[in-house]
Amino acid sequence: MDSSQLVIQIIPLAWAAAVSPTALSFFLIMMSLTNKPRLAGLSFYIGAIIVFFITVFIGILLGNSLTSSGHTDPSTLAAIDMFLGALLVLLGIRNIFGKKSDNHGGALLKYLQVEDTASNLHKMKRYFTVGFLTFLINFSTAIFVLAAARQIGIADAGLVPAAAAIVVLLIITLVVIEVPLIFFLLLPKTGEKVMKPVNTWITNNGNYLVAAFLIIIGIYIVYNGLGKLGMA
Repeated sequence: MDSSQLVIQIIPLAWAAAVSPTALSFFLIMMSLTNKPRLAGLSFYIGAIIVFFITVFIGILLGNSLTSSGHTDPSTLAAIDMFLGALLVLLGIRNIFGKKSDNHGGALLKYLQVEDTASNLHKMKRYFTVGFLTFLINFSTAIFVLAAARQIGIADAGLVPAAAAIVVLLIITLVVIEVPLIFFLLLPKTGEKVMKPVNTWITNNGNYLVAAFLIIIGIYIVYNGLGKLGMA
């Protein structure tokens, strides 16, 4: 399998992982509270990247273990896909009826409040931790990244295709942070002006956005699982 084939396989999961109102909300709130937006944004992003690579590593190990144990037959992979798809649909339904306040953990919001007089190193550690924890507890993103990384492990396509797929997965998964971060790095005033209404919309509608993606992608994965069994 070449790089393009592997990338095509993981792109739907990558875009599903990218839908993260929780991460975007925390990021924008952090950027509005800090007097060092560039430091805060980059530190948050690095923390998110660390969680991403940990999740990818676990997913690839899972894929490799399925391959080495001979559990990559269509019926086993179909069962995994259908279980994952059903779980995502249930999570989507849960998000429809979830409280809007569920997107904002009180502890993390309190942790975001860093004294202006604190050193840059202290601020960097604090914002790095917020980014790390935000993505660590973001289950809907993690499960998609894990599924994509599992696919990379199962494909066993070699170093270059796997590396290309991981880079694409990283860029797409964290696009919800990358786009506003670019605004704040290059055009800080424009970024603040544009992102405030975005944050308001996400706060009010984030649950429904995530629910729609979880249900759609969940159905798609279940359909793929049934296809492996010749039932769809």
